[in-house]
Amino acid sequence: MTQKQTLKLFQKIASLVAPPPKLKVSEWADKERVLSQESSAEYGRWNTDRAPYQREIKNALNDASVEDIIVMSSSQVGKSEILNNIIGYFIDYDPAPMLLVMPTLEMAESYSKDRLAAMIRDTPALNKKVPDAKARDGNKTLLHKKFAGGHISLVGANSPASLVSRPIRIVLADEVDRFPASAGAEGDPLSLAHKRTKTFWNRKRVSVSTPTIKGASRIEAEYEESTMEEWCVSCPSCGKF
Repeated sequence: MTQKQTLKLFQKIASLVAPPPKLKVSEWADKERVLSQESSAEYGRWNTDRAPYQREIKNALNDASVEDIIVMSSSQVGKSEILNNIIGYFIDYDPAPMLLVMPTLEMAESYSKDRLAAMIRDTPALNKKVPDAKARDGNKTLLHKKFAGGHISLVGANSPASLVSRPIRIVLADEVDRFPASAGAEGDPLSLAHKRTKTFWNRKRVSVSTPTIKGASRIEAEYEESTMEEWCVSCPSCGKF
């Protein structure tokens, strides 16, 4: 083997064993995510600059000092896409066991069919990791999808049995203000879901919701216990934020 061939061989070996670049969640989305036609008015390649207020929310998951991310916002500002990009990141780039909690089991099923399945289908990096379900394939069902290094389960906050099973590293809770006060006799559904992360040192818990009644809102209470960071824009006239 010549010196040139030897060098090429070692370069190839180095490329195979080298760690992946350290991408943040927003960077992964800009690099890999594709918006589906049936779930977005502007489908095609994702661009965080079109929704810059989402950047720091998503990148908080890459901060080792942060365990809980609370998002209290108005409706129709991309909360579901924040969750989708987080899910995509952990499927493709940092595989982990994940749990997505919706207010009801029916909403979890709808989310899986209308949003999650479309994202996996149209994003090549995910399509390779979570292939189409085959007959009697236990690795992929409507509410549970396995991939190399992890899985994602979708559950309803009104279904206590689904909230207390296997350990989970990433818990995502959507529209927590619509969660029932108790999952049967088991207690608060969000607390039940969070307990499943206790064995992971690098756990992340994300709660998002549009607030409901001031003083009685679950997401408001969570937000007031947080750093309460806000996205500010400048006035076009005076420049004040």
